[in-house]
Amino acid sequence: MKTLLATILSFLILALASCPLLVLGTSSVPEPLLDVNGNKVESTLQYHIVSAIWGAGGGGVSLHGGRNGYCPLDVIQLPSAIQWGKKLILSPYDNSTIVRESTDLNLRFVGLLSGSKQCNELPLWKVDNYDASSGRWFITTGGLDGHPGAETLLNWFKLEKTNLPGAYKIVHCPSVCESCVKLCSSVGRFSFEDGVRRLVLVRDDEPAFPVVLIPARERSTSV
Repeated sequence: MKTLLATILSFLILALASCPLLVLGTSSVPEPLLDVNGNKVESTLQYHIVSAIWGAGGGGVSLHGGRNGYCPLDVIQLPSAIQWGKKLILSPYDNSTIVRESTDLNLRFVGLLSGSKQCNELPLWKVDNYDASSGRWFITTGGLDGHPGAETLLNWFKLEKTNLPGAYKIVHCPSVCESCVKLCSSVGRFSFEDGVRRLVLVRDDEPAFPVVLIPARERSTSV
């Protein structure tokens, strides 16, 4: 009997001692994002976010006047595949150089933008207030750079893999405030009444916008 108890105790001690090793073994760092050349995406470089579907899929992302004709400026997709759009910087919440999948980050346009001066806003993406007339949450600019937490909840996005090889989808589902009530949706496209494809949060039964990341040094037509 004593031998049996000793065996059981030894087994339990061994199992408990190995638990931390098991936990460490199953945790993993998210994979780095890759550009169209297969290189790791870095927060110190500039990129174009462009449709992963060539041709009818349209071009890259840029800015357009707000739905009211004024501010804030809306994030849109350009209609032509040869238009790569405005350059962006992807900035992870933890200020790391390598940008990783499914990690909160800011998306910020680079350079002077048409209308940005009169709008007096940063060219940083954010989810705008709910638009009751269209039933949509539009992606606009004017977000606050950095400062992860409840006050900046609408400014954070993630890139996640899709079923298309090398393509990602943009997701708004921030992890910077675990206790906050938040939206959690993929970003897709919505043709507004002016015919412009604006970026919006889409429903589960609607397609996300599949994109690739092109280094800004690979110059193409942009608007």
